[in-house]
Order: sequence, then structure tokens, then C-alpha cells
Amino acid sequence: MSSRSWQRALAELSQCESAGGRNRRGGFSLEGLRLLERALRAGAPLEYVVVSESLRHAPGPREAALLAELESREDLELITAPDDALADHVQGRTFGACLGFVRLAPQPTLAEVFAERDPGVVLVAVEAEDPGNVGALVRSAFVAGARAFCAVGATEPYHPKAVRTSMGSLFRMPILTFPDADELLAALEDAEVWSVGAVSRGGQHPRDLAPPGARTAVFVGSEAFGLAPELSEALDARTTIPMRAEVDSFSVNAAASILLYELITRR
Repeated sequence: MSSRSWQRALAELSQCESAGGRNRRGGFSLEGLRLLERALRAGAPLEYVVVSESLRHAPGPREAALLAELESREDLELITAPDDALADHVQGRTFGACLGFVRLAPQPTLAEVFAERDPGVVLVAVEAEDPGNVGALVRSAFVAGARAFCAVGATEPYHPKAVRTSMGSLFRMPILTFPDADELLAALEDAEVWSVGAVSRGGQHPRDLAPPGARTAVFVGSEAFGLAPELSEALDARTTIPMRAEVDSFSVNAAASILLYELITRR
């Protein structure tokens, strides 16, 4: 028997739409069949799931399989809400009439991310304010084989749109958050991680980056402004991907993907 009403559950999930609400709740929301399936497969700390009355009482084969797994879990609540209440919450999105709340796990340190493993790469996004870009960066980092994704400042990997765009990748790799770049730079120094920033002009060719065997952090900035000059200068190196002269830059996700591929394939 659930101890949460559907009204309370939807109110809590609505709070997760803001950074302050996520901090207060100590977790984040997810939406749709695919994300719930992937969260379960990854062992994410789901606390409760809300499904529509239609999905609960007249499920298709895929929904029935998901419900059976949810009902077998003693560590989460399964809550049924009226169809119209859930429709109001998802505002026309069609990922599936189900929502979940995931409790944030304790954040590892960079030293723990790299402990007893071959040298690897982490992707760092600094002040990336577009949640769609952030989710795409998390997905690219996971697909490329990065050790972790580091979110700095306004970068919000747990924004609902970022979670959806990540396609479940954030359940499969460590996500580290830092309030500012200074704190991250200190952590990188402690973990002996070499840092390189993506800049649109004046950096080394990606193939010339060194040292190839080092632990490496790849920094990207916001789509609009890139990395702040003072942060870029504080890094160990800067890199520029060759591009046509008449364009300013790659998209941030394309740039991150190219650099991750270049660095990780060398290993």
C-alpha cells in the first residue's frame, strides 16, 4: 500500500522542475517508459513511480512488463493517478504516462572515479545553461567511454529536459557537480588530472594533445559564450578543432564528441 497520495507525488515531482526544488527534495524526476526501464536496469535508486489509471488497469505488453517489475520491488512505491492529472503534468509530451522520482546517490570524488583504473577521460561542462545540450553532453560522454561527467555552475544534469535528452546515460556513469570552476580545478589537481579546454581559436590540434597516457579532463563551455578566458588560461592546455573559416565554432555537443573520441581512442 502506498503511503503517498498521487496529489502529493505530483506536487513533489513538480518541485523537481527547478534546481532549488531538486536540492530540497534530494533527487530528480524522470518521465516516460524508456527512462523508467533504463533506470530499473541500471539499478537507479527509484523511490516512487506514478502511473496513469489507464496504464495501470489496461496496459499493453511493454507496460505490463514494466508494471510487473515495479510491483515486485519492495523498495519503491507504485502510485496510480488520474489520466487527466498526469496529462496536465506532462504537458503534451508522449513518452508514456508514467513518472518517477530518483534519490540522488552520494557523489564520488574524482580520485574515486579514477582509482585503480587505467588513465581515462572525464567531460566537464561549465555554465552550460541549455538543459537539452547538457543531456546530450551526458549521453555523448557515456557513449564515448568517459569515466564521468562533471557539471560546473549553472550546468544542470538533473533538469527534466536534460534527464530526458540523456536517454538514461546519467544512470550509467558518475555525475559530479561543482558550484564553481575553482573547486573543480582544486579537485583535478588533487587527483593528478590533466586539463584541456575546447576553444574556437588558437588552441592545439586535437591530435597534438599531450600527454596521451594521462588522466584527462576535457572542458567545454556554454553554446553561446564558450569557456571564460580566465578559466581557459588556468587549464593545462587548450585545443581547437579545425573548421571552415566562415564559421565560428562547432556545436558544444559536436565539439565534445570529437575531442572525447580523439582522446579516448588513443587509449
